[in-house]
Amino acid sequence: MIESGRVLDRLCSEKPCTGAIFTTFGHDPAFFENQVLRSILRLTSDPVEQPQRFHSEALRTLQETPVAVIVDAGQRQPGRRLPYDVLEVSDIVFHPKSALHLYEDYARLMVGSGNLTFPGYSQNTELFITYDLRYDSPDDVELLREFDGHVNRIESLVRQTGSQLSLVRGQLQRRISGVVATGNSPTVALLDSTKSPIMDQILELIPESAKINHIGMLAPFYQRDDSSEIDASSVFGALRHRVANNVSLDVGVVWDNAQVQRDSSFTELNDGLNQLWAWSVNEGEDREIEYLIPTTVHETRLDYQDGQGKSRREDLDEALDAIENGELWMLPKPRVYAPRQALNSANDVYENVDIWLHPGSRLVKGRPVHRPLHAKLLTITYRQGRSTRTLVMIGSANMSRRALLQQAAPRLGNVELGVAFIVNGRVNITDILPELVNVPLKLLQLDERPFPEPGTNWSLAIEQVQFDPKSRVLKLQWSELASELFDWQVLYNDRELVRGSVAPTSDITINDFVLQPASAEIVLRVAGTDYSIPILVTDLVALPVFTSGGGLQLKDLLLLLGRRIGREKAVEIGKRPPKVREDGKMAHHFGEGFSPTDVFRAWWAVAQDLADPELSLLGFRLRLEGALGLSDAWKCIVDAAREKAMNTTEAWFYGAELIRELKQIELEESADYEPKMEVLNGFLDSIRSDLQQIAPDDAGRRWVKTIQRFYAGASK
Repeated sequence: MIESGRVLDRLCSEKPCTGAIFTTFGHDPAFFENQVLRSILRLTSDPVEQPQRFHSEALRTLQETPVAVIVDAGQRQPGRRLPYDVLEVSDIVFHPKSALHLYEDYARLMVGSGNLTFPGYSQNTELFITYDLRYDSPDDVELLREFDGHVNRIESLVRQTGSQLSLVRGQLQRRISGVVATGNSPTVALLDSTKSPIMDQILELIPESAKINHIGMLAPFYQRDDSSEIDASSVFGALRHRVANNVSLDVGVVWDNAQVQRDSSFTELNDGLNQLWAWSVNEGEDREIEYLIPTTVHETRLDYQDGQGKSRREDLDEALDAIENGELWMLPKPRVYAPRQALNSANDVYENVDIWLHPGSRLVKGRPVHRPLHAKLLTITYRQGRSTRTLVMIGSANMSRRALLQQAAPRLGNVELGVAFIVNGRVNITDILPELVNVPLKLLQLDERPFPEPGTNWSLAIEQVQFDPKSRVLKLQWSELASELFDWQVLYNDRELVRGSVAPTSDITINDFVLQPASAEIVLRVAGTDYSIPILVTDLVALPVFTSGGGLQLKDLLLLLGRRIGREKAVEIGKRPPKVREDGKMAHHFGEGFSPTDVFRAWWAVAQDLADPELSLLGFRLRLEGALGLSDAWKCIVDAAREKAMNTTEAWFYGAELIRELKQIELEESADYEPKMEVLNGFLDSIRSDLQQIAPDDAGRRWVKTIQRFYAGASK
């Protein structure tokens, strides 16, 4: 089913996302974080009105939900604030546009033409195909395995691997590992240029005995017009050896200078025959633009060709009145980007070649809207016996040699991704995009798109920037390009970290680094120009909640873990100046009215959270090892015992009870059961190690021996 709408609306789901992978040519961090991440992670804070709250909520969710974005290094924009992984590909043109979102029972796969930018998801005319794929369906799992294989191949191309991509892939692989393929022919094929040229994969889907009788192509970019020969090296001739004698070709192109209202110029109808005109007509309460080419003026009627290339008639007086009222006017010569020589030569090969313009500006509900074409579409209709079928391909590939005819490789083919499926009957590009306008080639101004040579991307002088939140060490590793650097600075959040006037000779280590909410990237400034580089965090679970000062005391942690205050309130408390400690007084740790029961309540509440089958693996880790988790509360108790601020016997008692509670957790069988148990057992081992160091002296205290006997089995 073809639907028209916003891509963002297809990202929402009623269930929580447990991991996501995006691939894109261009990436706008501000749009991605404020719109895309906010949607898939179901964030409730407003990034503009509540920036601090939004960052805190987003960070917490990212600590439970791994997200990785793979992007072309030359097209990534600056401004990243959240520490999801941004992985760059630089040695090859990286052009796929896809998204995989994992949920508990299914995965959502989106493949299309739009970049992770506002135009790509909200403004341009794009095409996406979306599948909800169940983990218990063999056919769905086969498509997921194909996509995972694609990700595996592009992972070898990234400049830095990060930590999040493997976590998402691990989730997926655990969920589909036991599903056996049925051996049935797939109804959907994933076309991936990292395996072989996409056109070769398309031809494999069309039966050898079939004859192609119609081809439709639509793209904003076509091959360069460097040859007038239509042969196997041309996208217009790649299918030539499989076509029938009467094959036709539709070519859809961008029309940038379409008008939705008349300018100051005026043209008489007789002077504009066989030219393209626009007619603004009433359609209900709104106005729409219709396109026509007047051919003959009779005494009372006007003959014309409509936007679909069909011959029509209209009352002449109505046309003249429309011209007088400014509702019918001749358009400037349409300017489009397409290879003129190749199209002229195609007329010698195909029985019929039709050019279809996509108006970049048009009326939507009576209002002018600029929505340029960025969609990529290929339709191939063929006849086999008495049956007519159409192969439809939607994806990232433009109609060029690098996109369709070459395998992905440096300085050769692009990395592209598409989806192909076969439907009964004939499907034209106009069936999918009905706003296309048929115009003869002779009426068009065909230009080659200019591709300015890019300057040096100095961000590639840094191989990777890695931050370890446990040691608070930031490491910056230079690449070979750094040998050409001069007059450079490395900055973070407008603060200079290091500078040099000649090429750097050694990597950089920054101790006591704090990742601020304002930025998750560093800046390399070269001769006054800034180049951003994403900071990759080795373990998001280990990121602290408080960037400087403050922190929660034990009593506040227990209130949080015991569900007596919310996380937002706890963070607010933690930002206050620390209170003066009163060594040796229990009230210092628990506050007035607190008792050991409050400790047990915290342990019980966390154990209940950990048993939730919908809790992700990272969420499981976060509650045990992360900031404001069990590890923080237990560390406060151990530190208090070591500092003699708490009786060691009592501290040991709390630890033994914690082990007892955690060992009683019954995790449901799931794809994450084994890794969760591995995390849990590792945490239990760390507590047992601490208990050995604070073991109580039971000399002369019979009640201590009784407690030790009670916990003897639980603490092993």
